[in-house]
Amino acid sequence: MKLQEHKIQEEIEDKIIDWITMNVSGRLIVTKSDKNPFGANLVVNKKGDYKSEGLFLKVQSQIGPDGVQKVSKDFLLEDFKIAKNLYLLFVYFDTVRQKVLDFAWIVPSTEFKNMADVVSSSDGKKFLRFESPLDIQQKNKYSGFLVFTKDLGKVTFDILNTGKPFVSRGVIFREEKGINTDDLMEFLTEARSNTFASNNTSVDNPRLLGSKEFGFQKGEFFYRDIFFNGNKKFIGQEIVYIGQNPVWGMSYLGSQMEKLQESFLKEALFRLANKCRLWQNAEFERREYKYENFGQGDINEFFGQEKISVSSKPVYKLEYRGGFISDKI
Repeated sequence: MKLQEHKIQEEIEDKIIDWITMNVSGRLIVTKSDKNPFGANLVVNKKGDYKSEGLFLKVQSQIGPDGVQKVSKDFLLEDFKIAKNLYLLFVYFDTVRQKVLDFAWIVPSTEFKNMADVVSSSDGKKFLRFESPLDIQQKNKYSGFLVFTKDLGKVTFDILNTGKPFVSRGVIFREEKGINTDDLMEFLTEARSNTFASNNTSVDNPRLLGSKEFGFQKGEFFYRDIFFNGNKKFIGQEIVYIGQNPVWGMSYLGSQMEKLQESFLKEALFRLANKCRLWQNAEFERREYKYENFGQGDINEFFGQEKISVSSKPVYKLEYRGGFISDKI
């Protein structure tokens, strides 16, 4: 590979790493490596997952334009390797705009070997050929593997998370869909019940310096709670993701409290997980302790306040506001 082409290939791989990691909330780690059985350029792993060997991406870049209207790549048939976790990633680098186009094809190696055209060279060698037009509205047999580059993180995370191959039928042409609010609320209740309120341990390496962080995942839903403790106040934020998309959030500011009061707060939040810090009113009492939540609004937008009193004396207060960031995905 020429020096200039090698430099562009490095830039392409760096950009792909950015696309994969920036929209999955720190849940993926991407490393460059060609020291693997498949000669892949990039290896993708879930953060903290040291058991699986990861997802291998063999980046195939075409550099242009030379008046070419399509991406075309050939692979020597006798040397072509397949594996469940090996994918071919086809991208196009526009030399005029000096950028990778904002779409790519991510094709399982197992699928590619079955669907690629077989062509022969003048010396009789056989090759597997990938060929697809740059006009993505011209649908062909590879259209089902098209993704926006900004969605690469979601796609690779879903492959690793489910253990199933990418079987898109045209992500690039997808339509937005509404969010099921019942499913969202059911997940939020379960997430809150299994993090701070249940005394679970916060993550070892929070994304923000000086913070504490909790995470909970179920299916395509992911919950993150990040907060900062001071000697007088604590401030934080909850976010719910569907895939890589942040869809719902709530920010809060509260006063610090004693250990026994904090223990009582966690009990109240656990018992009333579907009402606390939402748009509903709720109460919980145990001996001289009393918890109260006063909320207004609905799932779209709400605000409120929670209080704790001991023997009718106020000892703690928190204010919150939240709602949908986006009601479609």
